[in-house]
Amino acid sequence: MTEGAGSCRACGRALPPARKAGRPRQYCSSTCRSAGRRARARDAALLSRRGGLCTAELAGRRCPKPAEYTLFVSGAPFPFCSACYTVTAQYLLDQRIPASELVTVGLADPAEPPAPVPGTTGRKSEEPAQSARLLLVEDDDAVREALRIALTRQGYEVLAEATGRAGLRSAYLQRPDLVLLDVMLPDIDGMEVLRRLRTVSDVPVIYLTARSDPIDVIVGLETGADDYIVKPCPPREINARIRRVLYRYRAAERREGNVYDDGLLRLDSLQQQAWTAGGPLPLSGTEFRVLNRLARHAGAVQHFGTLLEAGWGAANPGARDRVKFTVSRLRGKLDATPVGGGSIVSVRGMGYLYRSPTTPALPPSPKPVSVSVSTGYGHTHALRSKSPKPDQTGRGSS
Repeated sequence: MTEGAGSCRACGRALPPARKAGRPRQYCSSTCRSAGRRARARDAALLSRRGGLCTAELAGRRCPKPAEYTLFVSGAPFPFCSACYTVTAQYLLDQRIPASELVTVGLADPAEPPAPVPGTTGRKSEEPAQSARLLLVEDDDAVREALRIALTRQGYEVLAEATGRAGLRSAYLQRPDLVLLDVMLPDIDGMEVLRRLRTVSDVPVIYLTARSDPIDVIVGLETGADDYIVKPCPPREINARIRRVLYRYRAAERREGNVYDDGLLRLDSLQQQAWTAGGPLPLSGTEFRVLNRLARHAGAVQHFGTLLEAGWGAANPGARDRVKFTVSRLRGKLDATPVGGGSIVSVRGMGYLYRSPTTPALPPSPKPVSVSVSTGYGHTHALRSKSPKPDQTGRGSS
């Protein structure tokens, strides 16, 4: 027997003398060993309730931290800790994965109720609730907080970020209804943020900046902004401009939702009725919604998660068979019409696309090229397999 080294993991007392053979002691007695076993069971149960461990890998080793978020990529879930979630979001953004294919769910324990906005207790908002989610990207702490309070009083839900990179990530993952974007940011300027954001999202953006030169205004609008506000500006005017931009976007969505007609297929979204060149096409409600989504985005791959949301109102990652079964029925009904069942093309592992009479023929698929991921995260291979890849387009049923 030799002198013990270290302290008990349960009670902290010195360990008894260690044996010459066997594993080193960790507990001073069987009582402490049982207490340690119960503590590990409690930790495992808590970890299970919070979503398990992070699925990210670095240099072949899995991240040991508990998951704080689940990131759904085209309907497939990936639990991540906070640090890995940030790195993964940047990777997906660099790969130009559309924001519509991502859904983020927080797994952390519920936070305390948000503190009331100063000055709002017992007062009615000056305007009716706007029911819109705004993202405010502003590096000046005082200006950011003042605007957050003013917009919250108007009934908006406001997310706030202080840097261009954080704002870009929030606009990508949090899917706000509108972004208020400063131009002069400490890391990357607002125009570069908007340029990158436009590759993955068409969310409306209003510049909110102190740059008042007419050239700056012209350049800002030409980069894709929906409006340009020069600071300082009264909160009422900011609210009016926000409402105007949101009204334009929602009016465009309503106009888009009326009638689709490509010469062979006609869809009326208001009446949920379909016709082909041969006459009425009887469809169930779910079949109509799925076909409507495919037809209105003809030529673009609609991922399983997108079609699940369109047909059933929820992106359940385990319900892909619903989409496949519905598409199979649609193909059968379209086969008896001039449209043809082959107008719905299967894209292996991703979803489906609709080929209208005006959609150009798909180019032959090139030979697959192995790509090495330089981020060092082994989980990126799984993410890439769920992300849009034009070279995987093929024809046939799933």
